[in-house]
Amino acid sequence: MHDEETVRGSGSSAQQAGTSTTPQPALPTPYSEQTSVRRTSVFGAQPASTGASTGGDTESLPAVPAAAQTAVTPSPSAPSPQTAAAPMPAAVPPATSQTSTLRSAATPAVPAPAPETESPSEPADGDGERTARSHRSERKKRWPLWTAAAALLLLGVSGAGGYAYASHYADTAVPGTSVGGVDVSGKTREQIVELVSKRAQDAAVTISGDVEATASLEDLGTTIDAEATADAAMARSADVLDRFKALVTDNNVAVVTTANADTAASYAASLVPEDQAKAVDATVTLAADGASFTTTPAADGTGLDPAPLESTAAKAAQTLSSQTVELSYTTVAPTVSDADAQAAADKANGLVGLDVTVATTDASSSFTADAPTKASWITIKPGQDSKPAVSVDAAKVGEWVAAQSAQVSKDPVTGQRNVNSRGEVVATRVEAVNGVVVSNSEDLTSAITQSLTEGKAYSGSFVTSEVEASWEDRTIADGAENLIYQAAPGEKWVNVNLAAKTVTAYEGATVVRGPVSIVDGAAETPTITGTFKVYLQYASQTMRGNNVDGSRYVTPDVPWVSYFQGGYAFHGAPWRSSFGYSGSHGCINMPVSEAKWIYDWAEIGTTVVSHY
Repeated sequence: MHDEETVRGSGSSAQQAGTSTTPQPALPTPYSEQTSVRRTSVFGAQPASTGASTGGDTESLPAVPAAAQTAVTPSPSAPSPQTAAAPMPAAVPPATSQTSTLRSAATPAVPAPAPETESPSEPADGDGERTARSHRSERKKRWPLWTAAAALLLLGVSGAGGYAYASHYADTAVPGTSVGGVDVSGKTREQIVELVSKRAQDAAVTISGDVEATASLEDLGTTIDAEATADAAMARSADVLDRFKALVTDNNVAVVTTANADTAASYAASLVPEDQAKAVDATVTLAADGASFTTTPAADGTGLDPAPLESTAAKAAQTLSSQTVELSYTTVAPTVSDADAQAAADKANGLVGLDVTVATTDASSSFTADAPTKASWITIKPGQDSKPAVSVDAAKVGEWVAAQSAQVSKDPVTGQRNVNSRGEVVATRVEAVNGVVVSNSEDLTSAITQSLTEGKAYSGSFVTSEVEASWEDRTIADGAENLIYQAAPGEKWVNVNLAAKTVTAYEGATVVRGPVSIVDGAAETPTITGTFKVYLQYASQTMRGNNVDGSRYVTPDVPWVSYFQGGYAFHGAPWRSSFGYSGSHGCINMPVSEAKWIYDWAEIGTTVVSHY
């Protein structure tokens, strides 16, 4: 098989020989047969009449597939082409299976321009110099014509091969494409992603010197984006023109990576053994009084410079291969010096010393943040250069503003009124009181934060608005307006009249039981007064308590017990033969039958009003 260089050399020799009417010997085929093809000179052939023989303007060449021919550059020593335009050659017949290929079948071919014939007449000796200049000028004018003719011929004879080439590389990396020095020509995007991912996973950095370790790229904070790298490798395949340009230009695609210097620094620090003193940063801390800031000192240490790790990891990523690096211990200064920490502490203490006051609009109340409170607003964290940066925490400021706002704000009090069946107000149980709400808490928080950040004191005011209170109207039973308790229609309630020593049961304004004589608490242990609710009942209970003299009493099997407040209850008193006086430990002693009636009739939640 003939390689590309051999064929190009043959074409150059033919051009130097000039135009010949004698057919040239055909190149041997792989099977020692000779195949010849007649080729008409592109530039030197004369127009031929119909049926005329072209034997004088052709030469014999080996048959080469149209899609596999390589463009031949005209020899610089060849004479300039004639002025007359040459006709396009006839289509080259397809190659047989015995024809040797010069390059990939998908490579477009450009026929070599035919040698020129000499001018039929030579100029006179006196005109030689002028004629030479004229010929050189003509050659310069004709070069664009040669280029255009070659391009037209390329399109004409390589259409099928060019289409096949362009189609093939539409979905694969074009020739000459490499990623990190690895040839990926002809690979699909998925194959490139897989290749890059695999090599990225296998790539490592071997560390030697004062420490020994093997780190992955991930350990050193270097990440390879296989997807983005594959996209970059496939970029030239998206454009038809770029696919053909790839035949003459290489495309070494850089691996797409990201690096995290902090990760590399942390890994370098982790390699230092515990027996080696590490650098200690100076710090800023809240003092014991909680109202100021102080510092702790810095100290030098032994460490490893992370820069070589970063650069070696970057090289491993770009070459998709493992690398080595040698590290030596160095004296490492702390990132935060004593001066850095003291500067931050001074700034923080300066902020704590600024006054922050917020008052009500009418100046009736004002609120000033104390030093511990302002110190709690200060945050000290590493800045972009790892030095301590002082800032004001807006969230903490907001908490303080909210706490002061709560003292200024007041919820409205809902009024409660009793109305009769005609809607007339007969009594006001609770007066309605309008509320107050602070409407600028967020603005105050932002203003205080900004003022302190700028190193300025702050004084401002709460903006308040009134919230109108509402009323709840309770309809009572007709006639209940004159009773000790204004009950709703049908509402059950018990009237304990301590002055009359009676108990009366009502539903609304209607008496349903009583009045019943009772024994209430003695002077030393009086019955409680007020409005209560029945909350606990027993059919029978053993009662225990203290006598006035401090001794204990125990009364078993007390019947029909209904508690309405603490240890105060209605209950039967079978040990009493008369009622209508004071003498109990505080409970309402009743005849057993009346106590049972109350037990059966009253429900948990029934109102009890005890009064004189």
